Amino acid sequence: MTIQDICASFEIGGKYVTCKELSTGIINSTYHVQYVRDGEEKNYIVQRINKSVFKNPTKLMENIVNVTDYVRENIKKKNLSTKRFVLRVFLTKDKKKPYFKDEKGEYWRVYRYISNSITYDVCDDVKVIESAGEAFGRFQNCLDGFDTKKLYVSIPNFHNTPVRYKKLRKIVKKDPYKRAKQVQKELDFVFKHEEMACQLQKLLDEGLIPLRVTHNDTKLNNVAIDKATGQALSVLDLDTVMPGAMAHDFGDSIRTVANTCLEDDPNTDNVHLDLNKYRAFCKGFLGEVKGNLTDLEKKTLNLGAFTITIELAVRFLTDYIQGDTYFKTKYPGQNLDRTRNQLKLASEMLEKKDQMDAILKEYIN
Repeated sequence: MTIQDICASFEIGGKYVTCKELSTGIINSTYHVQYVRDGEEKNYIVQRINKSVFKNPTKLMENIVNVTDYVRENIKKKNLSTKRFVLRVFLTKDKKKPYFKDEKGEYWRVYRYISNSITYDVCDDVKVIESAGEAFGRFQNCLDGFDTKKLYVSIPNFHNTPVRYKKLRKIVKKDPYKRAKQVQKELDFVFKHEEMACQLQKLLDEGLIPLRVTHNDTKLNNVAIDKATGQALSVLDLDTVMPGAMAHDFGDSIRTVANTCLEDDPNTDNVHLDLNKYRAFCKGFLGEVKGNLTDLEKKTLNLGAFTITIELAVRFLTDYIQGDTYFKTKYPGQNLDRTRNQLKLASEMLEKKDQMDAILKEYIN
């Protein structure tokens, strides 16, 4: 089936014009589709869900519908536009489902494209970064009261760092492509910091910090930004909305927002933790959520940044050793470049810990 055929199965009316595959994202296949209805251009995002990552697409889409419906009601209470500040999931014409299953057994979904918006992989505008912090904080606030037990866990142990380490050890032992010896330096680093990286999960397991509804993939490019004003609009990519720690969301944002380059930049000399960007995100995010955090949660936020950065390094390294089977790669060794990039960033987080703590304390108080 063509993308046009897929679109025809959804309630999006009008005349199909064109389609362009997008290069963003390393999990699902994503397309920007243009329609014309009543003389007006309409744009949509069409995605094929990666079944090797998301084992139960129907439950995944149930999650997304429930979460967006809940957020939408709270967005209305804030007198914000539901067309711009929350994703719209379209249903199929015949079965009124939020997904379409094609003849090959592939699952497809359609979202409204948020008009006059843009996403950034890297951004130097601290006002945009601050606004992105507000968006992720607003997303948290709009899900306040949502029962975490109602959420399907789309990827079990997604941010369970000890489990990620266990898998790495298992793959290193098997070493199917004889790559482990090439990355001994990287392995030494991640195992040296294993205890610190696993502290956050230990606090969750012991019930010392609350389990919340979290996004779990809070990269800067998962926020739509208004092209004209720089205001952050809707949070995107809700596949990993699951129960988790607030520090996971804060940490993943810092990992991407405050890095001076893309996470797969092969030149680690380009990798630095930008404290001005860190400060901007703290200001926006904490301005929205600090009143809802426990005292211990506040203390774990910077730990979350280090934890997620190491965890991603462990995941990239695991995938490299096992033959690049999980993350999309554009060239041989890209997962190793990603690993080294993250380890350099984690090193800078350790070096700048006192400065990060001082900034965090400033905006918490």
